[in-house]
Amino acid sequence: MIKEKIILYASGSNIIVDFEEVCLKNNITISAIINNQKGSPSYATFQEKVTDISQISSIDLSIPFLCPLFTPCNRFVAVTEALNLGLQPYQILSDRNNDLPYNFKHGEGCFINKRVVIGSQSKIENFVFINRSASLGHHLYLDNFVSIGPGVITGGNVTIERGSLIGTGAVILPEVKIGKHAIVGAGSVVTKDVNDYSVVVGNPAKKIKENNIKF
Repeated sequence: MIKEKIILYASGSNIIVDFEEVCLKNNITISAIINNQKGSPSYATFQEKVTDISQISSIDLSIPFLCPLFTPCNRFVAVTEALNLGLQPYQILSDRNNDLPYNFKHGEGCFINKRVVIGSQSKIENFVFINRSASLGHHLYLDNFVSIGPGVITGGNVTIERGSLIGTGAVILPEVKIGKHAIVGAGSVVTKDVNDYSVVVGNPAKKIKENNIKF
């Protein structure tokens, strides 16, 4: 049996160790880990696989990639770099023990960390990052470049639009819509819709400022 191969593009975040572990559990070979920031440290466990971006010509660009960066804007920049180099995204990397519905729909370039539960009739788009121990309700919709932090809980029929970030342990009640490029602070409880570019915190979550990072 031929093992799948993958390239991890961007090694400057310590979350890369979870990507490495899920690859090992899923019997996927990490072909290379690309450090795309010259002179920056690499947090990869398998340092022998780390290749500087200046040596990209030595990499087999037919092998698909994933980007192990949690912050949406940083992931967008790195993904754009990788695509411009001719790399193609891996479809989805999910821990084999996650509880995903049979009718789950997903785009490409997605990562679902360990101990995640997702309800029925849910869909995620491209380059979505769901961190460990999230419990996400039925009819969930996550748009491109959404990031879900560890331990997040959502009710049913929740929509989270492009580039938004939901912080660790946040709770989003059923039927709520989070606008694009919004940020929900760690531990917040969201009881009503959140507008585009809003930063909300607290219980109940209230807007404290605008998110000026747009992509």
